[in-house]
Amino acid sequence: MSEFPISFTLEYPYERTLGPVIGPFFTALRDGRVLGINCGNRVICPPVEYDPDTGATLEPDFVEVGPAGTVENWTWIAEPTSKHPFQEPFAFAQIKLDGADTAITHAVKAAGPDAISTGMRVKIQFCDERVGAITDVYFVPEADAQEQTITPGEKEVRKTIHKISLVYKEKLYPSRARYVQGLLDGKFIGQRSPKTGKVSIPGKGYDSIGRVTLSEADDVELSATGTAVSYTVITPIQYQGQTKTEPYISAMIFLDGSDQPLIAQEVHGIPADEFRAGIRLRAKFKAAGERNIDDICNSWMFCSTGDVIERWEPTGEPDVPFEDFPEFI
Repeated sequence: MSEFPISFTLEYPYERTLGPVIGPFFTALRDGRVLGINCGNRVICPPVEYDPDTGATLEPDFVEVGPAGTVENWTWIAEPTSKHPFQEPFAFAQIKLDGADTAITHAVKAAGPDAISTGMRVKIQFCDERVGAITDVYFVPEADAQEQTITPGEKEVRKTIHKISLVYKEKLYPSRARYVQGLLDGKFIGQRSPKTGKVSIPGKGYDSIGRVTLSEADDVELSATGTAVSYTVITPIQYQGQTKTEPYISAMIFLDGSDQPLIAQEVHGIPADEFRAGIRLRAKFKAAGERNIDDICNSWMFCSTGDVIERWEPTGEPDVPFEDFPEFI
């Protein structure tokens, strides 16, 4: 059985105002120009708000630099990540633009590590779609640069949005891996404690009440039908990246034969005024090739069913009375 190495990404957008120096710098990049700032007898690029030697505030006295420059040093990125500007190998380099006295660190699109060297000449290329950000441009060897005509935008760039993210990877515990394999196979796999007889889903590999270890021999297949014992109507908050737009129901569902509920089960297609605690439901799994378990992790506090269930639908059976709900609900 696969160990199911999983990758989880925590990501959110971060918006910041740019101020009187970085704002004009990003606006110029969007409009096809590169600005430095006068600081005494030198030009600093990218521009800064304070003299790096004295800390004195600099007046926004800009000067256009580049678009070509000289590589001062570089490093080759053989295996780019999703956050890099290119998904194929490239170089990060410190480049002193013509007319500037300091170097800018940026990406150089080169054929390979033999195609870039200290002292070589490079030139900026502007991306077709520009938003007013450092990623609006990249560098190429000067001999490979294309002439470009850039149409300026209409307004000054005042804000920028970055995605802050944390990616971590782990392998699923053996009991969780068997649970996941069951979901991919269109089945719900739990574990029955040999000491208490209680059935948990997903199994944790141990019974914390009976204080016994559980193994694959304690795995049980549960029914795809169950009872909703509580629910909440969710109205999604709209934010950047939100994929849910319509209200839906998030329900706690006890599968028949289980002593532990599946939590946060999304129910679509049943009007909120027709949903109720005690309603009997049946899970309809997606087609095998469409089932996704990427968001399942080892957390004991919350474990989803991934994206394997197409819908929960009423079975048509009579509701279960509240007094027959499990005693700990």
